[in-house]
Amino acid sequence: MGTMPGTASRRPDPTGWRDAIPGDGIAIDAGTGGRRPDGAFRMSAVERRLRAPKSLAWVITVAAVLAGCASPMPNTGNQRVTGGPIVFTHVGHGEPTVVLQSGLGDGRDPWAPVLNALRAEHSVFAYDRPGYGDSTATPPTPRNPCGIATELHGLLQSAGIKPPYVLVGHSIGGLYQYAFSRLYPDEVAGIVLVDATHPLHLRKMQVEVPVMANMLDSMSRRVFRGMMQAEFLQQQDCIDTLWQKPRPDVPVRVLTRTVYSPMETASGFESMVHGLEPNWLPLVGGKEIQPVAGSGHYIQRDKPEVVTKAIEEVVQEARERGHPSAPGAALRSPAGARPAR
Repeated sequence: MGTMPGTASRRPDPTGWRDAIPGDGIAIDAGTGGRRPDGAFRMSAVERRLRAPKSLAWVITVAAVLAGCASPMPNTGNQRVTGGPIVFTHVGHGEPTVVLQSGLGDGRDPWAPVLNALRAEHSVFAYDRPGYGDSTATPPTPRNPCGIATELHGLLQSAGIKPPYVLVGHSIGGLYQYAFSRLYPDEVAGIVLVDATHPLHLRKMQVEVPVMANMLDSMSRRVFRGMMQAEFLQQQDCIDTLWQKPRPDVPVRVLTRTVYSPMETASGFESMVHGLEPNWLPLVGGKEIQPVAGSGHYIQRDKPEVVTKAIEEVVQEARERGHPSAPGAALRSPAGARPAR
């Protein structure tokens, strides 16, 4: 796996994802060292010490799918937005800027292969949300999708990174980028969703697999800590207010995984996710769903070349269209020239 540009090692992860479950003496390591080559988490210690049924292991697996993992990563800058400093990486040049948003529990690390592939010819921005990596954990901003999108907008402004933006989001980060696109449609030049969490994901789970949804909620309160827990518990807040806001007319790619664990398939989780995937298209204006063969939830790690290509296609289309708030105005390529049509 590649590394982000930077100069210093970062302090140990403060998110609490690697903390022990209270009272059980169990540590769940969701970092890269805790994954098998196929991307699944090593849960044997959890199941052995808890003597848990398979259903509990399934809930932990689903929580991991929603959460991702947290890994330390170097940084290149920071800005104080609402609370303490929010750390970010900004490399490259040109327009539009590609803005990467990670899943629940993740810092910038999962985007390293994609960022390194794009940086020579594109302006790319990635950051640690408050509570992850080097970013301070207690901002006053609500941890729902609208609050996080507003926070990101403020960070970009404070850092002097002007629109337009191509928004790229993985897992729940896709939900956050969707919120950004509805709150600031005139600043968005494109959208790329990477196995994104649909706005109705938890609601649909509560209807189709209520027992598992309840267990997941219980586990989220026991396993997640700090800002990660707040993000998980508030992810449905403000969603209903977004339907009424304008949708930007921009190029879109919607990438989805094709690899699921036997447990996810047998439980009906895979079927539920597939049922929601087409519903992304009217929300963001996409034309088709693009399943990525051979990839699990972390498509940017399993198939970084696919994610990179999708981003490059959207950037090129955005440059040809011009800024959505100024039709006909060409966006600048790295050389400052109008892209060939």
